[in-house]
Amino acid sequence: MTPVPRTVLRLAAALACSAGLVVTGPGLASAADLVHTDPARDVVTASFASEKEQVAPDERRIDIRKVRVSHGTDALVIQLRTRGRLPRKGLLLNAAIRTPGGTYGVTHLTFAGATESGLALGGTAVPCAGFAAEQGGRTATLTVPTACLGAPAWVRIGVGVAQFRGKRFYGDDGLSRTTGNRLELSRRIARG
Repeated sequence: MTPVPRTVLRLAAALACSAGLVVTGPGLASAADLVHTDPARDVVTASFASEKEQVAPDERRIDIRKVRVSHGTDALVIQLRTRGRLPRKGLLLNAAIRTPGGTYGVTHLTFAGATESGLALGGTAVPCAGFAAEQGGRTATLTVPTACLGAPAWVRIGVGVAQFRGKRFYGDDGLSRTTGNRLELSRRIARG
């Protein structure tokens, strides 16, 4: 297994920390599940040398189309489906989970043959038995036991996908038409 370069880990950590910087939408509704259809062709791209983003409508691999969230008594399951097959290299899944106790960041990074996944609160890793990040075909699933989140009565989630390819970065926010340093948050999703 090839180690992940420190610069990529720092970038992934910065993106994970950005999960704390979220755009909040209306938070009045509450239910145990969420299904959201994200607009197609809203992937943006930028070079590492420039922060100027542009739309990449032909990018299918990370174009999120559907986000499903189930907040059960035992686990919070976040599933996303893309227009094309998810890449196996240079992929970053990033989620923000806001609870009454704070905002958690979830990351799943595949790079240079290595895979790193984890849960953090305020930039500090949270040990979490039962945490899982899976990807295959056009679907990715993040499973977080509710005990690792303090068994919250409700959550609000944001989810994004990014890919590093050559000297470019591609990204899509699953609940918004934009990307950047913030993830759009869902409405409150009660534990069911």
